[in-house]
Amino acid sequence: MKTIKCSQVGGEGCDFEVKAETAEDAKAQLSAHAKEAHAEMMAAATSESMEEWDKNFEKVWAETPDDSAAE
Repeated sequence: MKTIKCSQVGGEGCDFEVKAETAEDAKAQLSAHAKEAHAEMMAAATSESMEEWDKNFEKVWAETPDDSAAE
């Protein structure tokens, strides 16, 4: 299980966090959150900015340690 904050993937100052076993689950949770909490940012997103977000998310996911390793 990994924990990722919205602020790690572009939500400046946003402390919302997701806990997920897979990158796909984390991405789905973050996307749902962004659509609700960051509607203006999402409305202004371009295909290029979404591609950049996706690359950043994948990097953050890969670099984030598994929470269960600390147990």
